[in-house]
Amino acid sequence: MKNKWIAIMVIAILAILPGIITLTMTPTVVAKAASVSMATKSWQATFTKALKESKITEETVYVTNSKDQKVEAAITLGEDKKTLIVSDLAPGNYKLHVQKDAFVLGGSKASSQVISFTIIEKLEAVKSERELQQYFDTLLANPDKEVKYDSSREMESKADSPSVSSNSSMTNNQVEGVEEGDLVVVKDGFIYSVKEHSITVVDATNPKNLALAATLKIEDSKYISKLALYDHLLIAIGDKYLEKAGTSMSTATLYDISNPKSPKFLREVGQEGYLQDIRITNDTLYLIGNMFPNYWALRDNKTIDLKPKTYDSRGTKEFQSLPLEKISILPNTLDGTYSLITALDLKNGAKATANTKGYLGGSSGLYMSEDALYLTTPVYDGSAAVPAENRIMDMRIWMPRATNTQIFKWNVDGTTMNFVGNTEVKGTVLNQYSMDEYKGNFRVVTTEGNTWDEKNISRNHLFILDKNLKELGTVQDLAPGEKVYSARFMGEKAYVVTFKQVDPLFVIDVANPKKPTVLGELKIPGFSNYLHPLDETHLIGIGYDTEQRYDAFSKRNFTVTTNMKMSLFDVSDFKNPKEQSSVKIGGKGSYSDVQYNPKALFRNKEYNYFGFPVVLYEAGKGDEIVFKGQGAQIYEITADKGIVLKGNIIEESTDEPYENWDQLVQRVVYIGDALYTVAHKEVKSYQLKDFQPLDKLIIK
Repeated sequence: MKNKWIAIMVIAILAILPGIITLTMTPTVVAKAASVSMATKSWQATFTKALKESKITEETVYVTNSKDQKVEAAITLGEDKKTLIVSDLAPGNYKLHVQKDAFVLGGSKASSQVISFTIIEKLEAVKSERELQQYFDTLLANPDKEVKYDSSREMESKADSPSVSSNSSMTNNQVEGVEEGDLVVVKDGFIYSVKEHSITVVDATNPKNLALAATLKIEDSKYISKLALYDHLLIAIGDKYLEKAGTSMSTATLYDISNPKSPKFLREVGQEGYLQDIRITNDTLYLIGNMFPNYWALRDNKTIDLKPKTYDSRGTKEFQSLPLEKISILPNTLDGTYSLITALDLKNGAKATANTKGYLGGSSGLYMSEDALYLTTPVYDGSAAVPAENRIMDMRIWMPRATNTQIFKWNVDGTTMNFVGNTEVKGTVLNQYSMDEYKGNFRVVTTEGNTWDEKNISRNHLFILDKNLKELGTVQDLAPGEKVYSARFMGEKAYVVTFKQVDPLFVIDVANPKKPTVLGELKIPGFSNYLHPLDETHLIGIGYDTEQRYDAFSKRNFTVTTNMKMSLFDVSDFKNPKEQSSVKIGGKGSYSDVQYNPKALFRNKEYNYFGFPVVLYEAGKGDEIVFKGQGAQIYEITADKGIVLKGNIIEESTDEPYENWDQLVQRVVYIGDALYTVAHKEVKSYQLKDFQPLDKLIIK
């Protein structure tokens, strides 16, 4: 009876676990392999069972061509003993044959495998509906396919990008000349901001008399995530759910704001799926997203359209399936998600036709320079099943872990996008700031493993790749047992913050791409979520302070975050970086959007100001935290004076237990000699020089 109840409980638990769990009832062999690979790369197939190296011979493991003739190929066994790596093949269609005797299990416990794949010289479009369906049929037949997650959602390293106005705030973009958009944008004395299902336009030409100039109502089915400016265009980026079609669209809606008090709708373009991000460079808007088709319907022999839909209000105003000639299968991927890229020429009022391309192979991270787009996606290792603590009927729980990162590159020239190639690096990428392009080379910082895994400790790496994504140089096994919390590239130097119990700031010389070298290291309590260049030899770090505590149950020390912390790092002596200045912000529980979204950073060069929205808490009794106030803080930061608080624009709490959403500051901007805090339902103005209040506008 006891075993019966254990069985029922385990099955119940498994039933509520996410869809990434697979139950393996028998020791049969399953293969995982991409259908397409570039001729410049090796193709590989990974099996759920190990192979015998001594049994990998011409008789047991071989490759045949489209005429079923054996061909010469270099076949090697990977370090995991489960992966066969095939190389030295000319473009064409092939099959890998693996006899059952090649597996360690052998006999009746194994089965022979035949896997079809194609080697291509350059990325080509899908040629037929049948070819597209075969791709999805392969996924359905492969229960151990790659699993992809949407990560939250990354310089020539100059902190500022060209502004639409020389005397007003600009978006804190990563790369000069590449606009990223934000919740609030400023142009010609007007503030444009996202407000639920509307866009508000505030006339701030007279900071002592703020006025609501216009409100652009957005349909309830649409969610606006960011705004961007180009010449006289306001571009609203969002997601729209189409109830009748049962799908979502990522959209870019363009308005003519030649008259800010009366914006005029010009055009809307959209692509099916969910938005990843946007970029604007060289007069072109790039809308980048993911779309996951319901290919499971093929199991029921249903005839379905597996192509993504697009929309353009300047066309037929109907959703169109993307033509096959616009769809390609990314090499070395086995994933049912499309990466979609729409490029729109913004010149002449964005009247040109939008160019949308779909690539089978999803993505979760991106970096873009003026000339190239890089998309990244984690590679999950699900080949090893983890035994349940009390296994019943030989059930195993499959918990895939992100181990490596695939990188895909396109050269871009306006609306023309040419695929360059792909590669794979060890570890996973934190965000866009862990990536960078410099003099044609791509640099990326990754973390391999997990900090909680004491058997296989985490490690951090830096890779430098050439214009064709071939490895030039690396720094590997940095800070064992820790993970990357922030990174920033500044020309010929890279700065990496790792953390587990203390915050090591590493200074890495990347001037010689073939031999990157760690120059220095600084260890201090806490960690920085975001690094921002002050000048060539100083960095601003924004994050948390930490403290050590002891857990009597586990008899181990552990680390907890306390107050916010901002540091000024002096790296003029690259071998001996120093924390020149630091400030503690609030108490335990205090936070700012800037820690996770650098767009929230306010900058003003004239006054050397840096600021951000902030919500202040402090420690109460036990683990309780007490709300103290909300607003914004402005600091003067210079190499000479360090960090000095100049504006404490905080509305202190009286009886409220937590922050007021209506008054929660989203962004801080400036126009001329005035500073503005933009909240969800109010805008306040202040004198920039001394932060004396000027006016307040309530937005209903």
